Amino acid sequence: MQAWNIKQNIDCLLAMRDQLGPVYGSEDLCMLLYSMVRREQPRVVVELGTGFGASTVWVASALKELGDGRIYTFDNGSHFQDASVRAFLSQLTGPLHDLARLSEAGSYEECMAWIFDHADVADRVQFAKGDIGFHARAVDAVAQEQKIDLLFSDFNHAPNTIIPLLGAYLPHMNATSSIYIDSASTYLPSYWMLDNLIRMLNAKRIPAVLRHGLDGDQLTALDELVDKSSFQLVHLVEKAPRSQNSTAWIRISTDDLLPAHATHVRP
Repeated sequence: MQAWNIKQNIDCLLAMRDQLGPVYGSEDLCMLLYSMVRREQPRVVVELGTGFGASTVWVASALKELGDGRIYTFDNGSHFQDASVRAFLSQLTGPLHDLARLSEAGSYEECMAWIFDHADVADRVQFAKGDIGFHARAVDAVAQEQKIDLLFSDFNHAPNTIIPLLGAYLPHMNATSSIYIDSASTYLPSYWMLDNLIRMLNAKRIPAVLRHGLDGDQLTALDELVDKSSFQLVHLVEKAPRSQNSTAWIRISTDDLLPAHATHVRP
């Protein structure tokens, strides 16, 4: 049996990138995430803020090509009720023409199901409609007792959201993993906060604000991750002059002299 290849549905995926992606400035980011997933082969991907699924379908396409992994994506769909959003969706064309019609009377969940089905990646996506929370019960429901290889946050980039997000999810991150926070790198309060935070974590210091609300097991997991890991912060900034033109990338890897997951090191 021939393996699934993105070329089989490329017209639909490109339409989703080009028509749905610009709503949240993700038409280029979704391609980056696709490439990173193909390269690093995560098994558990979590997306906080599905939007209209442009990034979701490209990440899921990479997972499907790899033949393993799943993306768990969450959104309350509040933006779907906005009149301007409905008007935008009604203008979709080409492979998304039927989505334009569905959006007139269908629910957010129905539209997302259509998107995942027509991108041919529904088997790699688990979508849940609901508010995004950072308390222990909410995060446990997302993590499902699995370590997360890639976390993509695309719904709020202010420090008062990023801090509880990292406090809640760091205990669930794999020893080698990545966290992407969209728009944080060109919002100065978040830029400065992340820069200071990463320096503290690399000095094996965990600020009290990250520990707030964690239970005993989560605190232990956080301590172990920070004690054994190195953290790199990369600011991925576009040249496009728009409000959503950056992504902060936090790379987590085990303390070692060799690159994480290196299968061959040349002498």
